[in-house]
Amino acid sequence: MPKIIENLDMKIFDSAIKLFGEHGYKKVDMKMIAKETKIAVGTLYNYYPNKKKLYAEVFTKSWETTLKKVDSIMDKEIDSKQKIKEMITILYEETVKRQGIGKELIKENVFEDDVFLQIKEKLLNDIQTIIKDINKDQEIKLEDSMHKKLAQTILTLIITFINENKNEKDENIKFIIELLECTYSS
Repeated sequence: MPKIIENLDMKIFDSAIKLFGEHGYKKVDMKMIAKETKIAVGTLYNYYPNKKKLYAEVFTKSWETTLKKVDSIMDKEIDSKQKIKEMITILYEETVKRQGIGKELIKENVFEDDVFLQIKEKLLNDIQTIIKDINKDQEIKLEDSMHKKLAQTILTLIITFINENKNEKDENIKFIIELLECTYSS
């Protein structure tokens, strides 16, 4: 009789997020995940038909909490400049938590899968909305086509700074905010 492992789906998730975060998608295989979870590879395949499906679920679930935090910031009745500061801080901290899994947000077509693009577009749209509000409040004439580019730049800077200057969180966040402020200083 096979032994029953309690919360196996959560154990698989925890192992997968750890390995994908440390090694990236390409270097991780199902055998590694099974070994980390302490189960047979066949058992893992009973839960996920392939690595891509497992990664998509790990990616999506890992961003659910972040998206709720972002929505909370968007709903706040605070100054747009404060919103963008909170947004940058949350995105930075949440990306650090999930280690290498946040990098997919700045890659194009990691997989031809709507899951990745939907999360990326949601974040970019929220950042753009705040930028547009700041633009309107400050009466700056930043062209509409530049809003998306500025949002992409912010997301890219967050991920790049995490990769390059991991131990300089406060300084990295401060730089991104000050750089953004340069775009709407009079």
